[in-house]
This record gives sequence, structure tokens and C-alpha cells, in this order.
Amino acid sequence: MIKVQNKTTKRIRVIQIILFLIEIFLTTWPFIWGGQIVPGKTSFFTAMEMVSYIGSENPVLNTMGLCFLAFLVIPVIAVGFQIFDREYNLKNVVGIICSALGVICVILFVGPANLCFGSMCAMLLYLLTAFLSVMGIFARYLKS
Repeated sequence: MIKVQNKTTKRIRVIQIILFLIEIFLTTWPFIWGGQIVPGKTSFFTAMEMVSYIGSENPVLNTMGLCFLAFLVIPVIAVGFQIFDREYNLKNVVGIICSALGVICVILFVGPANLCFGSMCAMLLYLLTAFLSVMGIFARYLKS
């Protein structure tokens, strides 16, 4: 039996899809201050630039690249669940988990001292999507 979504749940799902797509777009913005990562360079790096270090001969940069790959994978997983899971509440549970992982990744991989505009916006959007996921769980039980 297919459960029909109510209007509120559908709106929340569409807003979450848009916000997670913005998260993917934010990986192209200045994400981390690079003065401590690459010595001699005091510039800003995007998450996409950090991912390009995967396979580098420098083990620290290779590890950083693998860590920053999470900023691409987390929103893609969340968007996939938001698009394809229309009947169950899994999309909201995965939205909460992905949002929490996104905030944890920003705190661990970027660090408070190296935050840039892109990483701050990403963290705020992850918090917003977590809130919307909780709202989606409760809105599912409304009759409107």
C-alpha cells in the first residue's frame, strides 16, 4: 500500500533537496584557510581542491583529500534518499544522520581556526536540514 504524502511533507522534502544541492555547490567556495595545511601558502582552498589531493605523494595531503571527499558524498547520499524514498520516513532519518555527519566533518576536518565562508555556510545549512528533517518526521503525521 502506497502512502500519499501530505503537502507539508512534500514541501519539506523539496526544500531539503534544494539545501543539500546547495551543500554540493558550496564545495566550490573557499572552505578552509590553507596556511597550516600547505606551508608557504596563505590562501584559501575549496573542498574540491582538497579532494584533488587524493593520490598525492604527501601522506598528509592524501589523507586530507580523502577526508574532504565526505563533503561531496554526504549531500549526494541525502539527496538520493530525499528523491527516491517517498513512502517511508527513512529520508528524514538519513537527513538527520547526514546533517549530523556534515557538522561533525566541518568541526573535525576544517577546525574552528580554519573556517571560511563556504564551511561556515555548509555548517549552518547542515543544521537547518537537520531541523527540517525533524520537522518532516512530525509533519508526516499531520492530516493536512
